[in-house]
Amino acid sequence: MAITEPILVAESLPTIELDLLRADNETENKRLLSVCQNYGFFYLNMTSDPELCQLWEDMLSIMKEYFEQPLDIKMQDARNDDNFGYEPMGTEEGPKPKTRDGYESLKFSRREYLKNSTDLTTSIRTKSTPFFNFINQAHTITLLILSRLSTQLGLTGSSRFETYHADPGPSTSTLGILRYPKHESGISEPTSVGHNQHTDVGTLTFLLAAQWGLQYCSPQTKRWEFIEPRPGHAIINVGDSLRFPSGGELASVVHRVVPLKETQEEDRYSIAYFLRPNDDVTFRDATGKMWSAKEWHDFKFDVFKSPSTLDAKGRFLTGMMLEEERGRWVGVAGEGGVAVAV
Repeated sequence: MAITEPILVAESLPTIELDLLRADNETENKRLLSVCQNYGFFYLNMTSDPELCQLWEDMLSIMKEYFEQPLDIKMQDARNDDNFGYEPMGTEEGPKPKTRDGYESLKFSRREYLKNSTDLTTSIRTKSTPFFNFINQAHTITLLILSRLSTQLGLTGSSRFETYHADPGPSTSTLGILRYPKHESGISEPTSVGHNQHTDVGTLTFLLAAQWGLQYCSPQTKRWEFIEPRPGHAIINVGDSLRFPSGGELASVVHRVVPLKETQEEDRYSIAYFLRPNDDVTFRDATGKMWSAKEWHDFKFDVFKSPSTLDAKGRFLTGMMLEEERGRWVGVAGEGGVAVAV
């Protein structure tokens, strides 16, 4: 079924300045906390770091070349692992009934970065340095964000968010590079499209995307809104594994990927670093159930593959948010959740 909703663009999504975070600017740190409490998404202006911006371009060039290879070549990198290797299009349910997801991906686990090697094929192994460099950069920046949030919330010692991610781990932190291939001309109702609505399983997501497609359920307007891609800006969002440990103080907001029009008219590329807690970190979900970070990760990835079977009410896919008859996403009782419309 084609996506036919009106195009709405997020106009009020805040921007946080990377250079001010690095300088420990108190005003910017306070803004960061407010943004994570009220929006759950924000732009991160990286233009003060030209090397990081260039790294984005370098990775994009390599991934375009990689994804243009024949499927049988890419399948040599398939590892049947949620955080490592190649995954073809259509392995998960799509955003509309009777559709599958519309992206293929290649993932590098942070554990590969820590050992400074990858077990993938020669076609990508010899070009993995930019991806490992980005893992290092994104990991450092997301930990910095956690540190600033912890200080603003008055957290100390082992209760600070960044301590949940201390090396050597292990954790499921992962870099994913994704391509949403354009649909063939003449197809009006594609069966593989976008990425289903969800909240992210991890702590923070550091996303680089130069093309349209990302939507979030705006807590301000109560509608699906496209997030405009901006040169030199990453998009950061809070995930379940930060929302739950914060007791619902920080907002993990439902989002998805859909074509800007009814079909995908060009190849769309995105690069995402998923910061996740160490496997043995524990937290309670919105119902009070205790999970380890690894248990929550593994269960939710199973749900991604078959939400209609494992999660018919959409509770887990959307981070313990409930879809009610009035068409709003509301927090489960006991947590100050963010209400947004679909």
